[in-house]
Amino acid sequence: MIAELGHWSLILSIVLSLTSAFGSAFAIYKVDSYWASCSRLLSYLACVCVTFSVIFLAICFVIDDFSVLYVASHSNTHLPFIYKLTAVWGGHEGSFLFWLFCLIGWTALVAKLGKTKNQEFQNWTLIILVTISTAIGGYILFASNPFIRLLPAAFEGRDLNPMLQDIGLIVHPPLLYLGYVGFAVAFAMSMATMITKENNPKWAEDIRPWASSSWCFMTAGIVLGAWWAYNELGWGGWWFWDPVENASLMPWLTATALLHSLKVSKQPNIMSGWSLLLATFTFCLSILGTFIVRSGVITSVHAFATDPTRGIILLSILSVVMIGSMLVFAYRAGRYIQPMKFEWLSLPMLFFLGNGLFCIATFSVLLGTLYPMVYQLFGLGNISVGAPYFNQIFVPIVLLLCILMGLSSFIHVHRVNVAIPYFHLVKRPLIISISIALLVAGIGTFKAYRTEFQWFEGSYSIIVIASVLSCWVIVASIMSAIKDNKKIAMACAHIGVALIVIAASYEGYASVETSQKVTNGTQFNFHDHRFEYEKTELLIGPNYTAERGVIRMFDEQGQLVNYLKPEKRHYTVRSMDMTEPDVYWNHWGDWYITLGDKIDNDHYAIRLQYKPLMRWIWYGGGLMVFGGLIALVFGRARSKLSLNIKGQKGRWCVE
Repeated sequence: MIAELGHWSLILSIVLSLTSAFGSAFAIYKVDSYWASCSRLLSYLACVCVTFSVIFLAICFVIDDFSVLYVASHSNTHLPFIYKLTAVWGGHEGSFLFWLFCLIGWTALVAKLGKTKNQEFQNWTLIILVTISTAIGGYILFASNPFIRLLPAAFEGRDLNPMLQDIGLIVHPPLLYLGYVGFAVAFAMSMATMITKENNPKWAEDIRPWASSSWCFMTAGIVLGAWWAYNELGWGGWWFWDPVENASLMPWLTATALLHSLKVSKQPNIMSGWSLLLATFTFCLSILGTFIVRSGVITSVHAFATDPTRGIILLSILSVVMIGSMLVFAYRAGRYIQPMKFEWLSLPMLFFLGNGLFCIATFSVLLGTLYPMVYQLFGLGNISVGAPYFNQIFVPIVLLLCILMGLSSFIHVHRVNVAIPYFHLVKRPLIISISIALLVAGIGTFKAYRTEFQWFEGSYSIIVIASVLSCWVIVASIMSAIKDNKKIAMACAHIGVALIVIAASYEGYASVETSQKVTNGTQFNFHDHRFEYEKTELLIGPNYTAERGVIRMFDEQGQLVNYLKPEKRHYTVRSMDMTEPDVYWNHWGDWYITLGDKIDNDHYAIRLQYKPLMRWIWYGGGLMVFGGLIALVFGRARSKLSLNIKGQKGRWCVE
């Protein structure tokens, strides 16, 4: 009965969403606020219904209702309670229900917070959002229904994928979904901007808070996903350039470009076309990412489905959205694309260059992700595009972006046409910041050098360049924030990026590792520390058995530092073996240890890695999200761009 209630709640939410679209259409046709109010009310009710649908599915997991096919496929009576809840979005069908829940939730929030805005703009926004909700809801009902019954009911469930039984799954997918789906709001508002007959002068200001909030969710989701991969998969890396990882990276790149573009699009006709196109492409890439993960075209630990039929439906939805939005943009392009002239040292020019780099990076990731699929589709064989390709593309792009970030900290005007070159105004802070960066980076790279670092050809120069540019970004951002506290949000986000660049460069090129054959009492030295394999423990978990190695770690003085306890787990229901690494960390690096296969009755293989500055990747990601939250919460207190004509032709300034 619980599953039927969830099913009917889902149907009712779709019907209410569709009815809400008709209400908004009537409000536009009759210019009547009554119909607009009805449309908003129906959006609220749809949100309530889809919420109940998710709750009912969670209840099915909690009570072990194995007569529901989705529950039987992703749960077990021995599965811990917290993972029964997270299994709601741990499979294909449930993840899409949660996707719809986020989408209808965003729609209800737009209906609530946007009711005082331009009514035609608001109504068109709601029409587009609820139309997308209806399409996704129909897809769930007819192709991906999580409430399908299994008759006769299974005696026991198949259990949740062991790789997903981690705390990362509790928060990573919901945050990523909120980011993915949140960009539907920016897309709908950009379409509404172009569809409305009268130009809305505040469209960029209307879109920016929604884009910022979605960007924060997506950034947090990506960082937590990288943390999950690092702590759960056991290979010691945090980014593998997996197609599914790329699926979330692509919309993040265009979304980051969108935020910068919207900042200057608040002024008439400044990069307006860029902003509208980026809002469209970000949402389309979100749908493409969903297609990659759930179509069966790839095999990955992150993939949810292997049913090509579902992929065709998703590809059809993407095609309709893409073609429709491009037709609308082509029809209205003349309103928003007009020739503009910028000085080289101006924010629009820096943002224009930055957006170009983001787009190149996005296209490169798209090409590297889809090319193997297309190659195989045409029967040409199998080909893989791995880390070397992506690193060769991204390293120079990231370094160029660091230069633009550093320069943007000193630019306070949008357009300059004065007798004295603007460079004279920023020459002194530029010299000071570059000098400090060279000093700090030089000392850091000199002290961090160790003879055992596996320097590849050219890698030392990459670390030095990345350190210098990142230190410059940090120093310039701090100086900018001190001079103008309205730039604190920007400074936090840019410092976060700089920390990730430094940490990723060191982790990628200066990590060292060793493999050892150990038994009780085996001792070995590694990276100025001594390790002793003490014993092997046998454990019985709620739904697995495990062998756990106990390894003592001593410092240079022979003092006990920590116990490292990596595990080798066997999940009995799924018959899967999982490696659970253990990590000892400080602010300068991680000691990452994994327990390998049993060589004989007494000996195990272990792998120990030292990964310098690994923690700073997580610190940097957190700082980026924090900067986004500051910009979102205190956005109204930031400086507003306005046209200030003071007798000098074509001068833009900040008031």
